[in-house]
Amino acid sequence: MINNHITLHFANNAEEAPRVARRVEHFLHEKHIPQSTINKILLCVDELVTNIIGHAYVDKLEHAVCLECRVFPEHIELELRDDGVAFDPTKQSRPNVIKSIDDREIGGLGIHLVMTIMDKVEYVREGDYNVLRTVKVID
Repeated sequence: MINNHITLHFANNAEEAPRVARRVEHFLHEKHIPQSTINKILLCVDELVTNIIGHAYVDKLEHAVCLECRVFPEHIELELRDDGVAFDPTKQSRPNVIKSIDDREIGGLGIHLVMTIMDKVEYVREGDYNVLRTVKVID
């Protein structure tokens, strides 16, 4: 499965998010994944990477973040690993999307989007690392 797998290491720097997304997009195109699935994966990659970069660290130091993308015949798996503060997105309350934007609390829509788009989302804390694993069935 070595050619159906990509591992990207990047710093917790906002400039890294577009680079990571481009690499994932290129990799999925090479694997002939349908554009509709790629679009969903890229939306989630952007949201998750941006959240890690923006919220996972309380210090101003550079940290290494890892994203793995694995392509299987029926699905795609993403795994993100960071050493930021413990945060389980699967335990967050869902925003009330029925309310108008003016009546909603700020935040939570990105996680809601990921939880809605992906077919499976799992979180574990492994030592000092947040590990988020997601699965998307190929359209």
